[in-house]
Amino acid sequence: MTKWIFIIVTIFGLSLIVQNTLPDTWGQNTMGQGATPVEHVRKMLEGVMAIQTDPQLRGQEFRDKRKAAIKNIIAKNFHFDEMVKQVLNPYWEKLDEAKQEEFKALFKDLFQDSYTRLVLDFLGREKILYSQADIRGGEALVKTTISRINEEIPVDYSLTSVEQKWLVLDVKIDGVSIVQNYQRSFVRVIKQESYEGLLRKMRLQRQAIEKNS
Repeated sequence: MTKWIFIIVTIFGLSLIVQNTLPDTWGQNTMGQGATPVEHVRKMLEGVMAIQTDPQLRGQEFRDKRKAAIKNIIAKNFHFDEMVKQVLNPYWEKLDEAKQEEFKALFKDLFQDSYTRLVLDFLGREKILYSQADIRGGEALVKTTISRINEEIPVDYSLTSVEQKWLVLDVKIDGVSIVQNYQRSFVRVIKQESYEGLLRKMRLQRQAIEKNS
């Protein structure tokens, strides 16, 4: 298991298992009308990198502000309505509307926190290479490579078109799908315990995040 696969399994598996005071201009341009899939991914990552390298936000004391700004970008660029259906497959359709909304709220909070921690801890001034997008209908795949010293990490973004905007559905890092990793973890907990057991673990995890914040 490579270092990056281990990171993905650790961060995006169930490990149980602030109010944003920064300028809201961060991330606003990442969902521009008419942007190509590559442009969308590039603007999203450039927004994240701008936060990570902002000289006014350097140091551990500004980590919470960086975290809030990055979470803002994630919230605007990922298609959570569709992601929840995939990560809870095949159980999603069996839930009533109230349970679906509760799960979506929990998953969105946990995903944003996990993905933000991944970005904060492992993405800084690296060079990112972009390949031409593979577009098929309303779906697109953008392949990128994070170039680090003595290491190149492939990161692929799956996107879908929603109201003339591109939103991210999944991210594969070194071949490991974040959505599939969540789905396997959730199904395993449901089979071993129950759906309510999964919700209980997710609620506890969100409480721990809120407490630490």
